[in-house]
Amino acid sequence: MRNRTITFVFAMLMLLALALSGFAQAKSVAKPSSAAAAKTEAKFDQQKVLMELWKAPDNTVVGTVNGIKVTKGELLKTLWFWQAPSTLQDILNQKMIEQAAKNAGVSLTWQELQDKINESVKRMGMSSVDELLTQFRITRDRFLAGTKMSALAEKTVQKQVKVSDAEYAEWIKARHILVRFPAEEKDQAKKEEIAKSKADEIYEKIKNGEDFAKLADEYSEDPSNTDPKTGKKKGGDLGWFSRGRMVQEFEKKAFELKAGEVSEPVKTFYGYHIIKVDKLGRDASAEEKAELNKLILERKIPMEMGKWFQDLQSKSKVENKLMPPPPKPTTPAAQPPKPATTPKTQTPKTEAPKTTPTQPAKTDKAVEPPASEKPETPPPPPVP
Repeated sequence: MRNRTITFVFAMLMLLALALSGFAQAKSVAKPSSAAAAKTEAKFDQQKVLMELWKAPDNTVVGTVNGIKVTKGELLKTLWFWQAPSTLQDILNQKMIEQAAKNAGVSLTWQELQDKINESVKRMGMSSVDELLTQFRITRDRFLAGTKMSALAEKTVQKQVKVSDAEYAEWIKARHILVRFPAEEKDQAKKEEIAKSKADEIYEKIKNGEDFAKLADEYSEDPSNTDPKTGKKKGGDLGWFSRGRMVQEFEKKAFELKAGEVSEPVKTFYGYHIIKVDKLGRDASAEEKAELNKLILERKIPMEMGKWFQDLQSKSKVENKLMPPPPKPTTPAAQPPKPATTPKTQTPKTEAPKTTPTQPAKTDKAVEPPASEKPETPPPPPVP
């Protein structure tokens, strides 16, 4: 059950804080015209329907199929016997996290929730919360509950996690100029020769004192050097990055440079790069460390979340009367006792066999690490 609940929490993080935006939109959108109002009224209002039918008697028909009716009572009974145990566990997890957040002195402002909503909508490529609710076939209340729990858990963990000076030192801020291999040239050797020659010319300009950023805007063939929103050039700026983010040859050379140094042209799969390191993480200013801190925590927090939740669950007294207790960890089977050694006096001497020794049995494939607990289709957050 522990793995299952941990899986649930991570799934909720993925669907972070999406439902509340509907309320924000209702406050901020101007009053529509009469035609638009009529169209809005015609739209299915799930929240309203749920509330009306919740107040209705159990014999109220909530659905039909080929004339066969399903009543509210039948629905509630089915939900109880199908989903009550797992839903109760979700509610217990929610209350457990709320308690932990309160004990840590953590609370959420409306703006913090709204920021999470906007971040999640953008990350998932949706145009609105309603689009997400429709796609995932989930109610607004479940998003509200999941939003609060996910955001509280994240903020609680973030309060406990600190970034060390050693972690800042693992980052650098750099620029580059990319000269690609000419696509029209078919001969690989010729491609490399042309690109290298052009990169060498640019490198000579830099050595002669010309501005790196201006040369990057003039010569770099990296499409990311142009801001897609404004169309402005970025001077080859790559921002802050750590090891493991760039191709191997680029990374090796970049992390060898000191602040202010420029590399000779470096060949990678993409072409030739000229790299300039602007700043080392360990030398970052207070303002730059604030930016770095956010980048580091974006990677660190999800890993710490799992540890925090496991620890919280192990320390909490949780009783779900609708579920059996989790199975106890299986103990490894006892090794059979080794056979008694035969006395040497009873061991006849034999000559070594002249046949080819038996080849050792092939070992099994290395055991692969367990698959991610993240489900292919994330489950929805719990009901409040």
